[in-house]
Amino acid sequence: MSRISDLIARMEVIPDKEKRATQLGEMVAIRDKLRASADLADELRRLASALKAIEGTDFVDKAEQGLAQATSNAFRLKARLEAGSGFERKRADETLTAINERLENASIAVTKGWRMLVDEQGKRYQPLAEAAERASLPGASALNAAIAQLEDWRDAPPKTPHTAEIYVTNAALIPAAIANLGLEGRAGKFMVDAANGRAKAKDLQNAEVLAFLGANPAIWSMLKVGL
Repeated sequence: MSRISDLIARMEVIPDKEKRATQLGEMVAIRDKLRASADLADELRRLASALKAIEGTDFVDKAEQGLAQATSNAFRLKARLEAGSGFERKRADETLTAINERLENASIAVTKGWRMLVDEQGKRYQPLAEAAERASLPGASALNAAIAQLEDWRDAPPKTPHTAEIYVTNAALIPAAIANLGLEGRAGKFMVDAANGRAKAKDLQNAEVLAFLGANPAIWSMLKVGL
């Protein structure tokens, strides 16, 4: 028997039957709500753990901070329930509200951050995919398919380490598709390096690279170059 259940059992012998029934009902209600909050916290904790294995998910840190604060509040509330002394329904409700607000904010941070991450991937590579399509490059369809596959994750973030690995594998299809576009020369190498985050700023001084970017100005949006 848990300490809360034990406390409820002891309260059943309180002489004032009406007061006993009220207190008992309030404690059971708070306990059940606290359990629901704990289930949500566990779900968020698993989600955050899975997402941290993916590059670019710094937004998870903010969610984990809120989750830690909610957990701390929940432990204190549970301790008051188990002690049984000084139980106040209003105070307990206020604490529960604060816990659930922190959990909701953590959930929003993860959902918003994840969608932004997926959207940025599409916005970054779509111009190159469109340019490849116009030029009838052999790997254009594969690149478009890789981008579309990644966008399917927008509203369904990975919730386990296994699904996070699947996402990472899907994301890797984009630079692989870019490498298979058939782009040649310095411009081709530059685009492949840029897709993998390895392009250098000095490469932009090359006439062939500049000519390619000049012919496809929308591609500038996907560039990430190092110094």
